[in-house]
Amino acid sequence: MTSAKPHVIIIGAGVTGLTSAYFLADAGYDVTVIAAHVPGDESIEYTSPWAGAHWRTSATPAEPTICDWDVQTFEYWVELLEREGRDAGLPKCGIKMQDSYHFWDTELQEDLWWAPHVKDFRQLSPLRDPVATINDSSSNKDDAPQIKWAAACRAPSINVPQYLLYLQSQARCLGVQVIKARLPTDAGFENALLSAESTAKAHGRKKADIFLNATGLGAAKLCGDEGMYPIRGQTVLVKGEAKATRTRNGDGYVAYCIPRPGSGMTILGGTKEVGNWSEAADPETTRLILERNRVLAPELLTGEEGGFEVVSVQCGLRPGRKGGTRMEREIVGRRRVVHAYGHASGGYQNSVGSARLVLRLVERSLDGDGVRATARL
Repeated sequence: MTSAKPHVIIIGAGVTGLTSAYFLADAGYDVTVIAAHVPGDESIEYTSPWAGAHWRTSATPAEPTICDWDVQTFEYWVELLEREGRDAGLPKCGIKMQDSYHFWDTELQEDLWWAPHVKDFRQLSPLRDPVATINDSSSNKDDAPQIKWAAACRAPSINVPQYLLYLQSQARCLGVQVIKARLPTDAGFENALLSAESTAKAHGRKKADIFLNATGLGAAKLCGDEGMYPIRGQTVLVKGEAKATRTRNGDGYVAYCIPRPGSGMTILGGTKEVGNWSEAADPETTRLILERNRVLAPELLTGEEGGFEVVSVQCGLRPGRKGGTRMEREIVGRRRVVHAYGHASGGYQNSVGSARLVLRLVERSLDGDGVRATARL
């Protein structure tokens, strides 16, 4: 890499784009982020604000790279919280380590490879609380399933809106410029890159040395990736912060409650509907989410007639991709590009490991190490 600061233009301001922006700027790059939506915006096109979110890996041992990304992110967040604990003057990231419970309605079949990497992992007896209370609460319904296996640990939960604003602020402190602009998608990827460069120059930025495509589901149109597909999630935001994060895996469903630290609210979920593009919330799905979470988060039943106090119901589209996450560098026309998108439901817990790989791919591309390389996931 030359002594002058290479300029990276990042397209996309979700958790992948902003985390990458921070790591690139911290490594000495000049960084510009261009995105149609930025932290604080709400749009079905902008996936990151709709996440729960908490650290709960969905990677399997057959995906060692993604497992490693998740562990890197966990460790980084722990260090971040330790720094905040030592210095009260630091800005708050919106992450909190707290009790996290995992329940299964069947005997355990999942490989808990992640158990050694979280804090205080332990198996829970179904004869003791909190499992016993949940099962007792369900026993008055003939068709209600019982929890058969459970575990607990301490892991991060994230106030997503606050964390996105934090990432943007930290990146700006390192000189990153964030530009809100929509790029054309109807004249090819190379034309979109040209438009991004023109937009950056109009804001006083220099010519790009390399681009990072972190557009998530938008990559379907931006660069014609036909492998992209939505994984629709519907959630309900309710008043009160749950005392712990709780997830339950049942027959054909997943229920979860994830407190948003410092917000006074909790996200209840949820769904994973592959191929569903609808942004309209389904009332029956809302009913099921609330019903399944009654026994998981009884401390939140502060509304009328002993129900939840619902703040909002929302849908988000996770960026799924056939073949998995695209972490690849290539030459488009004469422009160097690194791709980082298609993280599906793992965007937050992948974010630090993914950003560090982005940094390596950018370095290799600028050093002239081949024309095209793909990270094996």
